[in-house]
Amino acid sequence: MTSVQTVVIGEHAGQRLDNFLLGQLRGVPRSRVYRMIRSGEVRINGSRCKPNTRLQVDDRVRIPPAYVTQRSAVPDATPAFVELIQRSVIYENDDLIVINKPAGVLVHGGIDAEFGLAEQLNHIFDLEGLQLAHRLDKATSGCLVVTKTRESMLKHQKLFRDGAIGKTYVAIVANAWGDAEICVDARLERFHMPNGERRVRVSHTGQPSRTLFKIDQRCAHASWVSAKPLTGRTHQIRVHAQHAGHPILGDRKYGSRTFRPQPSRLMLHANSLRIPDVGDLQAPMPLDFSRYWALLAEAD
Repeated sequence: MTSVQTVVIGEHAGQRLDNFLLGQLRGVPRSRVYRMIRSGEVRINGSRCKPNTRLQVDDRVRIPPAYVTQRSAVPDATPAFVELIQRSVIYENDDLIVINKPAGVLVHGGIDAEFGLAEQLNHIFDLEGLQLAHRLDKATSGCLVVTKTRESMLKHQKLFRDGAIGKTYVAIVANAWGDAEICVDARLERFHMPNGERRVRVSHTGQPSRTLFKIDQRCAHASWVSAKPLTGRTHQIRVHAQHAGHPILGDRKYGSRTFRPQPSRLMLHANSLRIPDVGDLQAPMPLDFSRYWALLAEAD
């Protein structure tokens, strides 16, 4: 069992609290770490905090005692998974790697899963110090930035927060969208369902959020769209599409369960990034996107 610690933040400034704690408490189950934060056992400068709180220089973080389990090492990824991720690399330089994340791959472990892609990166690429600069939902495929140093991580996290990295997604949504282009400007707030599941909804008390949608193709009951998030909120594109009356097909949180035929996955793909000093990068379109769209068009 670990003892109570008080850590004064220095080099970890800018890191999320949950990621910091997971590094400090190796061997403690992730579910326990998140419970410690939400119950108030973890304090920053004596105050309660959230998992996504960004640490500041000279913050004093109280870390309560916790039992270390025998499951302290990250289990090795299967050879097939290693090969899949290695084949998904679309760009690499001295600072970063950009991969075309497959749909269904969890980016970070959480309460319901001990490990995600982030915990496997060093093993997959045989490099030390690899960290993610941003996140994609498990069900979303496409461009994901992996940084090679802490300095690069902080730099690119700031670029994402400041909107300096351009992001474009493609999606297949329900119903024929009449407008050629529309900007959805609706505040978003996060909340928890009675079962503890995290969700996002439109609310006048939420954070300012804007998404630009461009309709590329239409058929009788669906549309193929491009989406540019002008802010970076959780589930932003998914909730804004739903709010506009065109939920993304295959979305089990915010989509239509009656639409037929249902796709096998969320029809959302992080198609491209524009990164300063790197340029435009594009993740190849998943084959299941084209096949599903052809199925919808044939049904007209």
